[in-house]
Amino acid sequence: MHASVNPAAATATGNRQWRRAALSFLALSAAVPVEVLEERDQRGAYRFIRGRHKYYGIGSLVIFFAIFSGYGMGHMLATMNTISSWGAVIAGLIWAVFQWCLERQMLISIRADAAWWKKLFGLSWRGLLALLSASTMVYPFFVESNRAEIDVKVGEMARTRLIDNVQSAQLAVGLPALRNDATRVEGAIKQVDLLLASDPPDLAAYRQRAKVCWQVFSKIDIALQRQLRPLLVQKNINSPDALLDARIDALNQKLNAAKAPCQIADSVVMTKLLEWKQQKNADKKVLLNEQKQVQIYIGEAKQKETALSDSQEKRIQLAAQSGFAADFAAVADLVRNDANRRFQLIWWLTWFFAIEMVAILVKFTSTTDVDLQFNSLETATQEQIKAQLLIQQEQIATSRLQASMQAKGEQAVWLADDGQSARARVQMEQELEMQLHRQLKELDVDLRLNVEALNLHLLQLAAIQQLKNTSSVLNTDSVDPRIENMVQETITKILDSLSGLQRSSVKL
Repeated sequence: MHASVNPAAATATGNRQWRRAALSFLALSAAVPVEVLEERDQRGAYRFIRGRHKYYGIGSLVIFFAIFSGYGMGHMLATMNTISSWGAVIAGLIWAVFQWCLERQMLISIRADAAWWKKLFGLSWRGLLALLSASTMVYPFFVESNRAEIDVKVGEMARTRLIDNVQSAQLAVGLPALRNDATRVEGAIKQVDLLLASDPPDLAAYRQRAKVCWQVFSKIDIALQRQLRPLLVQKNINSPDALLDARIDALNQKLNAAKAPCQIADSVVMTKLLEWKQQKNADKKVLLNEQKQVQIYIGEAKQKETALSDSQEKRIQLAAQSGFAADFAAVADLVRNDANRRFQLIWWLTWFFAIEMVAILVKFTSTTDVDLQFNSLETATQEQIKAQLLIQQEQIATSRLQASMQAKGEQAVWLADDGQSARARVQMEQELEMQLHRQLKELDVDLRLNVEALNLHLLQLAAIQQLKNTSSVLNTDSVDPRIENMVQETITKILDSLSGLQRSSVKL
């Protein structure tokens, strides 16, 4: 028959065990023994009521901080591409344990009855640690609450970096300088085309000279034509006349002579214009060759620029998808440039910092019955340690005094002895050495006698054994009892000799 188990009793026992485990963990988080918080008086009431609630509350806050700090660290690591989800979870748990230990250490180091300047100094460095812990807890909430805006900012930053990448790649291969050269050459070609369409700078003077020359020639031509027309009419009417022909030839020569400078002036104008066109065409040809060479350089630079920008573009895209680093850069940019996001971050940080400081401020500013109990125990322990230290110091002083007195007594004895004890000790050592030499000689003699007796007894035993063997051959039925007695006596003597050797060795 098995004893029946009451389910209600088993459930109540399990609940008490879980409650005890939870209270133990809360007390451990608050750096207080659970036995102190759960101590009861004779009536069954809790002995430390206010301290019990205070330290259980502090323990709850410590656990809360550890959980949220671990979540914040895990969230930051989970956004990194090189960290797996399990790695982020494990790192978050480790960070939570670290934060839990840090909070406990901060609480342990606090004394509510410390001097005000010690409290101020303690609040300063604990406040700094609390601010760092609060920033770890705030970051994931801020990021997730502004996820859409952060993604937009990450895209804008990536686009800006891509534009800068293209510009820097162009600068790296010298593309802007080449384009400036191409623009310069193109402008020079246009200038040459304009010069080709225009006249040389000094051509106007030559044309003016030719124009003046032709104006003068026109007057001369009119005058000579007036003289030449009647002569031509006479020549056509009359019969050939050598004198008339001579006058006509003279007028024609005079006309040609007046016309020749003007023709020369026109040829100079045409020559200058042709030389100008040829020079500018040569200049244009040089510029066209230079433009062609610059275009080749630009094509090569574009290829290099494309290769550089493409390789860097992949890195920029990977950086934009890196998670934590991209988000952190976007958050920093938002906080710097967006007043609303900056106020939101300050609000989150202030809230978590205030919660983080609650446990520290409660421990600093409130003194409960548990604190008084711990302070009294600590004071009693300090007094006990001081008493033990005083006793040890007095014992050390007493030992030092005893050693000093003993040394002084021995010094006085040696001074009063004046060498007599030393001579007596030397004489005693000499007598002991002589006595030792005598004893060694006696032991040496005993050892030699015992060894010789042992060898003799062994020879006797060998002879008896041979006699025994001979007797057993002659008398097959029995052995002579006298031989047996001789064997026993010889063995006894051998044992005695061995005992003597052993005694001599012990004395030695």
